[in-house]
Amino acid sequence: MSVIAPKGGRVVFGARRPAALVVPLAAVTEAAGVLFILNGATIGWFVCAAPAVALLATGLILRPTLELTRDGLLQRQYPFTSLTRWEVIEAMGITRAGNRMVLAYRLAPGIPPPRRQPAAALLRAAQRPFDGGYFVDALAGDPEQILATVEAYRASDDLRATLPPARR
Repeated sequence: MSVIAPKGGRVVFGARRPAALVVPLAAVTEAAGVLFILNGATIGWFVCAAPAVALLATGLILRPTLELTRDGLLQRQYPFTSLTRWEVIEAMGITRAGNRMVLAYRLAPGIPPPRRQPAAALLRAAQRPFDGGYFVDALAGDPEQILATVEAYRASDDLRATLPPARR
């Protein structure tokens, strides 16, 4: 998935795949499966199919995305989906918390911080002046470009009107 994947008017930032880890592991598994098949073990077919099934499952089901919608920022990460509405976001920025880069937001006064968001807990632990965010280092693309795109939509009612409503 590209940095910005327009799909029917949607703006989606997809997660990058950890190819440095996945490709060597898949190659070793495939080699083991071929050895099983050559030795007459029927389990070899299942071992050969395992990397393809795992890549499909992680790529389609478990791969997190950040989607811009008319209602706000929608983070999809199995099993949770969280929506942060545009009107409650006071400011945004990119910050480092621990060893992660976070596309962080500060909420308007009086709005409670998000629950079940790992980035929010990491930001609090690092004593950053933000209430929540998304791991921008896990998204494909340049963090500054992602921030600029999100800021453009946050600042413009006309741009947000072109987006579809949030679907959970």
